[in-house]
Amino acid sequence: MRRWDVEDKALLMVSHSTRLTYSEPVVESHSEVRKSPVDTGLQRVMTTSIEVSPSAVVDDYIDYFGSRVHHFNILEPHEYVEIVANSVVETTDAISCGSGVEVKRRDLEYLLPEYLSWSPAVPNIPEYADIPNRVRSDMDSDGFTDSLKELGSVFKSRFRYDPNATDVYSSPKVLFEKGGGVCQDLAHAMLGVLRLGSVPCRYVSGYVYDPGDSKGGGGIRGGAASHAWVQAWHADLGWVGIDPTNDKLVDWQYVRVAAGRDYSDVQPLRGVFVGAPEQSVQVKVTVTRIG
Repeated sequence: MRRWDVEDKALLMVSHSTRLTYSEPVVESHSEVRKSPVDTGLQRVMTTSIEVSPSAVVDDYIDYFGSRVHHFNILEPHEYVEIVANSVVETTDAISCGSGVEVKRRDLEYLLPEYLSWSPAVPNIPEYADIPNRVRSDMDSDGFTDSLKELGSVFKSRFRYDPNATDVYSSPKVLFEKGGGVCQDLAHAMLGVLRLGSVPCRYVSGYVYDPGDSKGGGGIRGGAASHAWVQAWHADLGWVGIDPTNDKLVDWQYVRVAAGRDYSDVQPLRGVFVGAPEQSVQVKVTVTRIG
């Protein structure tokens, strides 16, 4: 098990663009964006920027769960909205940084109970009990991480990666019924399994670097889009990330953006507008190692 080591660092550059194109002009649009990484015990944001077109004044705040949210309004008629987020983040090859680094008293009193409770996208369903799970909060550090890795392997063998099996609104029940899904589905189901075992856990969104060649031959799923994984809480280790999609503990390849109870708390883009046209969405994500 690896802890923080100042020599084990990487520099990752992330670009995430989203373009919404409407079939006819809309007005009075309001958007919230969660695409900017935050400083944690395992990563340091070197630079970050958000560009919006048509031009708009962009403000930001830190939400209840500690994620950075940018928001803006476009009141004039417009046929598209494009948001481009660029960041450079220093990451470290460690799986945890200890419980005292990121966690404040407020987190222990208010947030950990939230991460033990069922949530909108992680309802209590009987299927969670079908997944073997040895993870318990009172384990020692090595037992905890070994059990998390074991749970990741169970998900790898039980579910296939299948973008056609589910959609963004699917319940974990659909994953169990169809036997496949994407990173969001696997993360939601793992949260359900851990919460059933009374282990505080949260949904994490961000990016993962594929160290393969330029054609994506590294075998890491999620490198070409925003990615999702799970963090489980241990009193000594703090938050430990497990990626059920790629069957691995979270390390230097990952850039964390937002965390919450489930996907509903961390959506990269949400908004409202006046008008009822059809819309199309184009998304492009690139993660490059530059150091």
